[in-house]
Amino acid sequence: MFPYDAEVLAATYAQYNAAIWPAQPLALLLALAALGLCAWPRRGSDRAIGAILVAAWLWCGLVFFPRVMAPLDFMAPVYGWVFVFQAVLLAWALVWRGSAFRFRPEVISGVALALAAGALFGLPALSVFGEAGWAGAHIVGLAPGPTVLFTLALLLLAEGRRRWLLMVVPLAWCVLAGIAAWALAVPEALPLPLLGALVLVLTLWCPRRAT
Repeated sequence: MFPYDAEVLAATYAQYNAAIWPAQPLALLLALAALGLCAWPRRGSDRAIGAILVAAWLWCGLVFFPRVMAPLDFMAPVYGWVFVFQAVLLAWALVWRGSAFRFRPEVISGVALALAAGALFGLPALSVFGEAGWAGAHIVGLAPGPTVLFTLALLLLAEGRRRWLLMVVPLAWCVLAGIAAWALAVPEALPLPLLGALVLVLTLWCPRRAT
């Protein structure tokens, strides 16, 4: 079904991580900064959060897929353009138009924080069970899986109806990643379909109107 196996994919991630070091700690710091701005908002913080998400999706779309995955998968350029398209949507909705991100004393905020922690630390930790171990870790902002999960976590905190439009591509990617994870036995992506379904249910259950 796929033109590569788990061992080849893990080796590719390991080479990629070695080539872009020290981008990993910088990406993690930016993601933590976005979470901090959700918890302690200030003037311009909402657009700063949007800009961080846009940068992450652009990196995956313009660097990861065409430069790293294209030699393995002929569909990689298509995935890259989909990620660029999502970056454009995020730029329009979050940076240009603006959308508030708020932690509130409710269940959905706690779930969003847990999902964000999973994207930052949980998915990379699952790399221990992969072929390349920590060397092949999937890092938020630099790899699609954790970037998608982190984006969904923040969109749970977003206010207004535009978050529905912004969730379409991430939720679709959760399904695709789950299929690939099952076929290749890649542990890092196995939880994504269930977590995406959780986000969908919570979004339906707890709509957030703009304040």
